[in-house]
Amino acid sequence: MRPGSAVATACLAVLSVWRFVDGSPVWAAVFAGLALLQLGFALRGSGASRVPAAADPARRGWIRIAVANLVLALAAVFWFPPLALVLAGLGLYAAHRARAPKARSA
Repeated sequence: MRPGSAVATACLAVLSVWRFVDGSPVWAAVFAGLALLQLGFALRGSGASRVPAAADPARRGWIRIAVANLVLALAAVFWFPPLALVLAGLGLYAAHRARAPKARSA
C-alpha cells in the first residue's frame, strides 16, 4: 500500500469518527464505507501488472487480522469512537504487512 492510500484511508476514518461524534451517524457510516472502499482499492493495486502470489500462510494471517480490525473499527465507531481510530490504525498496519513483499535473503 502506498503512503498516500494509507493517509487517504486514515483521513476518511477520522472523518467518520468526527461525524459520529457530531451526531450524524448516517454520514459517519458513509465515511466509514468510503474508508473501507479506499482500503480495498489500495490493496487491490493496479491489477494487470501484478503477478499472483503463492499461498502464504503468514500473508493470510495478516489479511485476517486486517479484516477483523477494520470490521471491529467500524463497529467501535458507534460504541467508543477513540477505539475505532486505534483499531483502524492497526488494521491499516496489518493490511500493509499483508501487501509488503518479503525481503529475499542472499
